[in-house]
Amino acid sequence: MKSKIAAAIRFLAVACAGFALAGPVSAAPVGAWSDGDPGMTLSNVHLLGAASRLSDGRVIVAGGLALAAPFPAITTAEIYDPTARTWAVTSGLNTPRWSLDAITLAGGRVLFAGGARAFAGGAALASAEIYDPETRTFSYTANDLSAARQSFGVTTLNDGRVLLAGGNTSGSNLGGGGTTAVDIYDPATNRFVAAASMNAGRSLHAQVTLRDGRVAVIGGAQRTAEIFDPVANKWTVAAGSLPTTLKDMKAFELFDGRVFVAGGQNTATGVTTDATWYFDPADGSFTPGPSMAGFNYAPSGVQVGTSDYSAFDLFPSSHPLHGRYLLFAGGEHQPPSGPDVELHSSSIFDAANARFVDMGPMPFVHDDHTESLLWINAAGNPEVLLFGGNRSIGTSRFEFMAASVPEPSTWLMLAAGVLLLAGRTRARTGAGRAPQGAGA
Repeated sequence: MKSKIAAAIRFLAVACAGFALAGPVSAAPVGAWSDGDPGMTLSNVHLLGAASRLSDGRVIVAGGLALAAPFPAITTAEIYDPTARTWAVTSGLNTPRWSLDAITLAGGRVLFAGGARAFAGGAALASAEIYDPETRTFSYTANDLSAARQSFGVTTLNDGRVLLAGGNTSGSNLGGGGTTAVDIYDPATNRFVAAASMNAGRSLHAQVTLRDGRVAVIGGAQRTAEIFDPVANKWTVAAGSLPTTLKDMKAFELFDGRVFVAGGQNTATGVTTDATWYFDPADGSFTPGPSMAGFNYAPSGVQVGTSDYSAFDLFPSSHPLHGRYLLFAGGEHQPPSGPDVELHSSSIFDAANARFVDMGPMPFVHDDHTESLLWINAAGNPEVLLFGGNRSIGTSRFEFMAASVPEPSTWLMLAAGVLLLAGRTRARTGAGRAPQGAGA
């Protein structure tokens, strides 16, 4: 009888742990959009510019293309104050650049790297600049990237260095084909060092740093994925592959260790897709995920597929909800023929329940725009900004209501309590003890 009780308690502990990982299916995420810049203070649309959140919670955006012929690259930089809901111009880049990328470093400075000085062949840049929020100025890094390029992938490694992979070396190509070149930027030395090259050239690919410190790159005019080991300085091609070549999509590591990849544009046909996939870094396999059908829409109605969208894991790696709720917003649908259709849709991917939940239209349409996470606000709610782009100089601001979903820590505490009870019952019943006479 006692052994049955112990077994039942162990089963309950496992069940609670399962709920801790998955969460109840009935919890529906809730969020709301608002006008993030009611005074319309953003001075430039920063078409295909780059932005990053500063350590104090403000957001800096720099570069991009001006939305007027001949669409020159710009040096303009602006800072968003989330409390005042306003933008203000700050000192600009030293070199005009578009299709660049930006990332905030551990010390609070921001790296703006690569891009192109004009929408023209041969205009790709190898230079990079650092924005110092203390002096409010940009300065060049101590050296350049190993290859001039735009539309590359950028992620922070676990040791604080930054990995920049692939990219297009032209300066006027957004097709996804790219270089195999890889660089690592070290904030301590302010220098780039060339790393091992990828096995296939990529640009506009998905790139994500995994919990174990490795980096996965997926797609970018390729069907394949590769994983970089920064300790061994080695790339390994994954065993599985996507069903088609894709570009302009994002990837996120989920709470269960898989990587989620959504949408994108087929580089063979030019058509966008509603499909999603799970990539398992453990065995390199791809499996289909839930469809985004019905969740991508424009003012003219529902569209098929999305690319060039914004996407965020709403919670930081230290939060118990990290890897569980991903926001997808904006972008474009590319039909088999005719012009693309720019989107104002948004949805949350609820990873534990493998479902998309509509978050409603944004205040503005955003495509070829710029975006950034804000800090989690005083109410404990994550916030996100999308701004500018092809169609609007507006700023759309999203707030995710964290109270609408359960924190798995509640179930983890219950699981821990049941496991403790299981251990005590096990001790009382003698379960797991060695038989008498066994052992010397």
